[in-house]
Amino acid sequence: MALDLRLIRYFVAVACEGNVTRAAELLHISQPSLSAAVKQLEQQLGVQLLERSGRRIAVTAAGELLLRRGQELLEHADAVAGEVSQRGSATAGRLRLGLTPTARYGVGPELLAACATGAPAVMIYTSEDTTGALLRDVAQGRLDLAVTFCAPEPPEGIVLTLLREESAVVHMPSTHRLAGRRKLKLEDLVDEPILVSAGRDSSGFTDRVLSAFTEAGIAPHTLVDPYPDLGLQAVREGLGMVVYSRSAFPQQLTGSAFVPLRPPIALPFHLAAREREKGAAVREIIGIANELQERPAS
Repeated sequence: MALDLRLIRYFVAVACEGNVTRAAELLHISQPSLSAAVKQLEQQLGVQLLERSGRRIAVTAAGELLLRRGQELLEHADAVAGEVSQRGSATAGRLRLGLTPTARYGVGPELLAACATGAPAVMIYTSEDTTGALLRDVAQGRLDLAVTFCAPEPPEGIVLTLLREESAVVHMPSTHRLAGRRKLKLEDLVDEPILVSAGRDSSGFTDRVLSAFTEAGIAPHTLVDPYPDLGLQAVREGLGMVVYSRSAFPQQLTGSAFVPLRPPIALPFHLAAREREKGAAVREIIGIANELQERPAS
């Protein structure tokens, strides 16, 4: 026998209220219609659910069972309806997301995890490139979004949403004389080779680091990083130090030391998108990015 959830909902309301008039007001239907609905349910089940004596209503033993199970059934039905409605209203789509290698261990995975939770119907395909290349790809439509690091002035029509600013650390060999320090000032690095990027696609990072030295009145000894790996190999070979984001590297990195700078240098991660041509999926991911920037760095 297929039970009509509408009739069960009507019966539960009457049984809980103990009064047909109050239950009818609660359900926004007429009293005669409600009484007829309860009688119809009794006929379908072949049992008496309510005992009526004038205006007084008592629930029978069969009614008590239906009341208990009916409430469970209605709660489950409401939960299923909510889940289906939520899934049906979820934004669906496919997005191409570019990632700077600097976001590989920190901001990138955090954003993707937040998207998986907040926008499960959006399929995201990722690729890595330098910040300059990512900005060009977004501007030219080859990417929908991109996570950038220390982005320079973006191309026309590109907007940047701040994901996070991280305080720079000094990455050096664990055997270096300064590796045991709890913090460093830029003045402590005056005699140390500072690794910078050679390519224009990472100019924003290099400009930010060199500007910090200039503002401190220091002319650093710079060395162009010969490797495209965020300074990792050059530091291991003892060629120099790199002022960088700690989250760019694994938590455990044998042979390396990371010492905070004081006063701090802020290194920003942004989400780049085209100002126009924003679909629903892109807008949803940008909304998630806005929420992400409120979280502390992990």
